[in-house]
Amino acid sequence: MNRKQAFKKETRRRILQAARKLFLEEDFSRCTMRRVAAEAGVSAASVVVHFKNKTALMEAALAEEIGRTWEGALKTMPAKGPIARRIKHIWLTMFIFYDGNRNLYRELLSSTVLKVEEDTPALRKDIDNFLNLLVTMVEDEKTAGRMDEAVDSRILSMSLFSQYFGVEIMFFRDPAITPETAAEMAETMNQQTLTGLEIN
Repeated sequence: MNRKQAFKKETRRRILQAARKLFLEEDFSRCTMRRVAAEAGVSAASVVVHFKNKTALMEAALAEEIGRTWEGALKTMPAKGPIARRIKHIWLTMFIFYDGNRNLYRELLSSTVLKVEEDTPALRKDIDNFLNLLVTMVEDEKTAGRMDEAVDSRILSMSLFSQYFGVEIMFFRDPAITPETAAEMAETMNQQTLTGLEIN
């Protein structure tokens, strides 16, 4: 890495660090690109060079922590038991995480979910990670003889994830829904889908 590349990388790191600090500590609407630039000690133009708008900056700034939380959920997920119950561990971990700053993550979701994929690379990566995990779990169930081999692992995984995502929307829209309630809702929906597919 040459000096110019190193400088660019360091500038990006400082911008993301400043953005994370401001997004987590203050109201999202008050965190302008100029404020982030000032916090990072760089010019406003430098921020725009790295991130074309505040949504792109917010996604990049929060993606790392979301990824760490998801990876932690995987490491602590029960190795045995019904698939819906094991997946619930991941859903609950994520809902608890989002509940720590529900307003901020509501803003992240509403700002990114309907954008084209190329504008939200971190979201695309998270969804792919979720789906790949679920596909692996379904394939393991089929191999162990606990699920019909005719089941399309990718389609089933998309269905299970879509149910979680539906509950996630309700969770952000209704402050009365606790992380535990949300995870139970997702588990119940997942289990209803799995009924008839699993071989007892």
